[in-house]
Amino acid sequence: EPTPNPTLEPTFEQTISPTLEPTPNPTLEPTFEPTISPTLEPTLNPTPLPTLEPTSKPTQQPTTKPTLQPTQLDPTKKPVEVPTLTPTCAENGNFNLCLAIDMSGSVCNGDSNSVCLDCDSERPFTSCNSGGEKLSICCPNFSNMLEFTKDLITELGELPTDQDFSLVHFGTDVTIASTLESWRQAIKTINQLKYTGGQTNLAGAISSCQLTLDQSPPDRKNLMLIITDGAPSVPQPIANAKGAATTAALNAKNQDTFIIPVLIEEPNDNDQDEVLFLKNNVSSDGKVFVSDFDGLKNLQDSLFEQVTCQANANDIYTGE
Repeated sequence: EPTPNPTLEPTFEQTISPTLEPTPNPTLEPTFEPTISPTLEPTLNPTPLPTLEPTSKPTQQPTTKPTLQPTQLDPTKKPVEVPTLTPTCAENGNFNLCLAIDMSGSVCNGDSNSVCLDCDSERPFTSCNSGGEKLSICCPNFSNMLEFTKDLITELGELPTDQDFSLVHFGTDVTIASTLESWRQAIKTINQLKYTGGQTNLAGAISSCQLTLDQSPPDRKNLMLIITDGAPSVPQPIANAKGAATTAALNAKNQDTFIIPVLIEEPNDNDQDEVLFLKNNVSSDGKVFVSDFDGLKNLQDSLFEQVTCQANANDIYTGE
């Protein structure tokens, strides 16, 4: 049909369908079919809605704007390899600690079955003296025990609490080396100890330790740390020795003394009899801290926590 009004001027060329160039603005409605292939380069700005599938070309570089602060302002000074199962206890409980040190022959005899009674003699050579140690120390194993004991006492003594220490050593016989005294004086006492040899009078050691704790002030928790390398052997036979040690431990626990046993055994020793005896008959909570002589240092942190936790217990014995 003709147009209602003629154009003012005729067009020079007829229009070509479709146009050779796209219109400046997009169409108001989307195309009926999307493009088959994705674009070669990602868009500069993200789309308002997430894509249904991940991109085939992830970004190659990390973000240029890292977080302003790390997750923790101060890194841990000394992280533990294995976290503790329960939180560390507060270190504010007053306590007394008696340490019973095993000087029996098995400490220095090198599995020879000797009771090592001659190590403190004036003989130029004894079967138990080894490692270049002087006769009063006798062997590296006993030296390790003394150094471990001094390190633990020093760490505990530096706590901001009231505490004293007593020392007992035992072989066949038992000796109270000191009653309750400061940690500095306890170190001096340990430095004067001489190895005795003998059998293992655990019952006497527990009873003697308890005697030193009977002098305790009423506001302190009484603790006992027993460092031994085997089962009791005095009085004979072994059954009597175990029975006596069990009775002595029960008596101490009835007076609210908390007993912590440390068992020193040879590496790869799979015999559980000694561990089970200390766990079931001596320990106050069923824990036994086990190491060889060379690894005693590794027990220090665990024993420190055990002592401080028990020092905070609210069951102080009043004698009533």
